[in-house]
Amino acid sequence: MKAKILIAEDDPNIRLGLVATLESEGYDVTTASDGAQALKLFPQAKFELVVLDIMMPKASGYDVCRELRAAGAR
Repeated sequence: MKAKILIAEDDPNIRLGLVATLESEGYDVTTASDGAQALKLFPQAKFELVVLDIMMPKASGYDVCRELRAAGAR
């Protein structure tokens, strides 16, 4: 079974580069283009890793991290 990773990154070039690299290593990657989308996607799958850009629209990486931890994610 592939490990699932959520990448939240607003820069499309960085996002695509991360996806290409991680998928080539066998990971199942889901992406979000802003913090609000990441928060919406998170409960839909059991992610082993979340990669957060710090400065994103709608919710920063810090905000997303705080909300996920408050909801019990570790």
